[in-house]
Amino acid sequence: MAFLATLATAALAISMLPRTYIATSALLLEPREAQPVKVNDRGFVAPADDNLIDTAVQIIRSPTLTLDVVRSLRLDRIPEFGGNDNGPAATSIPSSAPGAEIYGATGAGEQVAAITPAERRAAGMLLAHSYVRRVGVTYLVEITASSADPELAALIANALARRYIGLDSAKKQMRNAQSARYVESQAAALRKHAVSDDAALQQYMIRHNLMSAEGATMAEQEVSELNRQIADAQAQLAEQRGKLSAAQAQIAHGGGGADIGSALASDTIRQLRQQEAQASARLAQLDARYGALHPDVVQARDELADVRGQLSAELGRIVSGLRADVQIAASRLASLLESRAQAKGSLVQNGSAQVGRLELERRAEASRAIYSAYLTRAKETAQAGELPNADASIATQARPPGAPSSPNYLVGALAGFVAALFVAGLATGIAEYVEDTVATRADIEGGLCAVYAGAIPTLASATQSKTRDITPQDYVTIRSMSLFTESLRNLATYLGIGHFGSEQGAAVVTITSALPREGKSTTSMCLARTLATGKHKVVLVDADVRHHSTSDALAPGREREGLFRVLDGSLPLEEALIADDRTGLQILTTLGQSSPHDVITEEAMTALLTALRVRFDIVIIDSAPVLGVAETRIVSRLSDTTLVVARWRTTPLKAVRTALDLLSHNGSKVGGVALSLVNIKEYACAGLTDAFGYYKKFKGYYAD
Repeated sequence: MAFLATLATAALAISMLPRTYIATSALLLEPREAQPVKVNDRGFVAPADDNLIDTAVQIIRSPTLTLDVVRSLRLDRIPEFGGNDNGPAATSIPSSAPGAEIYGATGAGEQVAAITPAERRAAGMLLAHSYVRRVGVTYLVEITASSADPELAALIANALARRYIGLDSAKKQMRNAQSARYVESQAAALRKHAVSDDAALQQYMIRHNLMSAEGATMAEQEVSELNRQIADAQAQLAEQRGKLSAAQAQIAHGGGGADIGSALASDTIRQLRQQEAQASARLAQLDARYGALHPDVVQARDELADVRGQLSAELGRIVSGLRADVQIAASRLASLLESRAQAKGSLVQNGSAQVGRLELERRAEASRAIYSAYLTRAKETAQAGELPNADASIATQARPPGAPSSPNYLVGALAGFVAALFVAGLATGIAEYVEDTVATRADIEGGLCAVYAGAIPTLASATQSKTRDITPQDYVTIRSMSLFTESLRNLATYLGIGHFGSEQGAAVVTITSALPREGKSTTSMCLARTLATGKHKVVLVDADVRHHSTSDALAPGREREGLFRVLDGSLPLEEALIADDRTGLQILTTLGQSSPHDVITEEAMTALLTALRVRFDIVIIDSAPVLGVAETRIVSRLSDTTLVVARWRTTPLKAVRTALDLLSHNGSKVGGVALSLVNIKEYACAGLTDAFGYYKKFKGYYAD
């Protein structure tokens, strides 16, 4: 109960706590540095700077930014942020007022936007409900906002992130606009300077004849062309001289000029060669036929000489032509050399003027480069001023949380469970300390100085089967191999009954208790039926003359009062016994309303037990509680052993101790004290030294 009460209290406390939802957005900072007049400069990512990241964190938590968020989300009208729908009128705060600059004052004499006390209060509450931190050493900045409304928590986190991006973008746009104005003014002045330098350069080049085409002056181009022509003329002169020398050498060595290249290419020479060959062949034929003095031979010889003369004259003309070609080539080369000498003179004169040209050219190029850089940057800054250019972007959008962060139900449940365990343990310890009932074997052996006879479990704790409509006395006949039935066999074995034969006489066992409703009648019926199923002749005597629970349970509807009629001799024992329908058990009942004369005397009870010992092996007597009925002491004194049943965690130790004292003074033989209605699961969890502490190990041995 203490455990459940503590759990219920913890659950109620957690349910009554206000719920807080936390949403987180993340900003990715990308710090960049830029040079306003550097050509094609797009900025570069600056190295990690803790001061820069910390500055961004402080800007996000600045009153200016938080006030903007308060106004954009109308937080001053939300009760959670100290506002309501009917707040006080706005008041204007002059910029000279103390602290006005933190709310966005721009200059002396100006007034900031009207700020209401509700807005000021909401801005302070927003700072308390938000948290900004850098993630490790990265460029990520987490913005966390808390609220009782998950949607509002996400809106606040995202609004803080977007507002920072907006402020940064506005700062960049303002800086770009300033840069654009500066660059445009500088570009105008530089354009005039560049035009002036270009004009001075062109005038100088015209004045000194330094005009150029394709990167070279006219004098340089002329010298270059003359050098090329001179090289061609020298090659041509060498070629012509080679041809002339070859022809002269051919003629000088008697070759007749037949191999001269020009002669080989001449058609006239080729025809004369053919005529010479024909004339030579004809002369040879005629000479062979007619002899050297024949007129035809003489004529043929003259024709051959004429052809050869023509051929020699033609070769002379060819050699003369080669000689003329050599003279022409030499004259052309001399002319080109003279022209180049004149051009070099002009080039030398231009060389001194080039020094001034180069200086003017470098100055003009520098002016053009600077002007071009400013002109390009002016276009870039003009375009950048029209586009967002923030150094931050939203890396993670805050989303409404699905579960509150506070209270933490899991932690609360664990704390409540631990507290419940602690309270339950404390309550159990206190209960154990103040408890004065029979609960353990140690209570019986140490507290009562009695013999522990065993424990009888409750049917619900001893089986997993559904036993709601089954009584324990019926269950032992249905489940003879169950844990519950086995506990009764252990009790019989401990008391020393169940092994007696007819030769030794019957064992008489009286089962009693200190107080009513201790489970003695149930124990008697279950024990008797368990022994009867074991082929023993067992008789169960209901000696509880006031309640007769055994008779009502095992012989319902019977009108005979067997016990008292047998005791007074008005009814034979054989006729008074009733047979059990389920087992071979015989029952001697006490049904009906007893009269004042119906009492148990020692003489009559002795006679009855003597008769029962002859007919049965085991006699079990269900007697009345010993503290309330004196007849129980008579029955107990006449029995072989007496079992006292005490209800687990219910029967006071003093009551059991008193009952044992009465039985001891009466001369009864007490076999021991047994615990009834034991919850073996709780009994085992308590770590008590009993066989039930190991019942889980023997689950396979029982058939429940």
